[in-house]
Amino acid sequence: MAYVNPLHPPVPASQHSQFSTLGGAVKPTAAQTASAFISPFRRRVPQPPYTPASKWRAATGRTNQVHSAITFDYVGYSKQGVPMRELSTRSAAALGSMIVGAGDPVLAHTGLSRITLRIIWPGYEHVDWARSIEVNTNGPITRAQLATIVSQNFARYIEKTRSEAARASEWQIGPSCIRYEHLVLIGLCNVFEDVWQADVAVDLR
Repeated sequence: MAYVNPLHPPVPASQHSQFSTLGGAVKPTAAQTASAFISPFRRRVPQPPYTPASKWRAATGRTNQVHSAITFDYVGYSKQGVPMRELSTRSAAALGSMIVGAGDPVLAHTGLSRITLRIIWPGYEHVDWARSIEVNTNGPITRAQLATIVSQNFARYIEKTRSEAARASEWQIGPSCIRYEHLVLIGLCNVFEDVWQADVAVDLR
């Protein structure tokens, strides 16, 4: 189903940028940088990696990535992501057959018991969103479980921010703008110590 934003003219596919400043956190290869989404309506959300407000912590904390990015894809696809609405509505069994490596214990090798998910949406940097995610409660969390929890956080974030004033109209969240059903989860990136941010795209179909 096509989506038309009455507030802004459509942006031609040739002008959609695949750039995200999270790319600096995951250090993509040349092939990854050059890759594009199959859908001409899909574009990556530009996000700055999280930096702690404390100058001391920023100076002494680990800012280089230790853990590799976790990716989310449908079986048979690569670097295209999974729509968050699917992650919210499908059963665990369905997701297990749909997502590449759905049952993989993606954070087991890190030794972490929990991670912090940060959401920093363009135009809504004033909205503080940091949530702790338990990753080893009843055994290591799987890729599908992690994807579901991240998508749930975005659903709540969208609910919270749609009444907030946006400082970037292009990425405005709201009933006639970007909605939860437009979000696509591409990956999860380790940006600072135990802090992770989602690599997200918007698909306005």
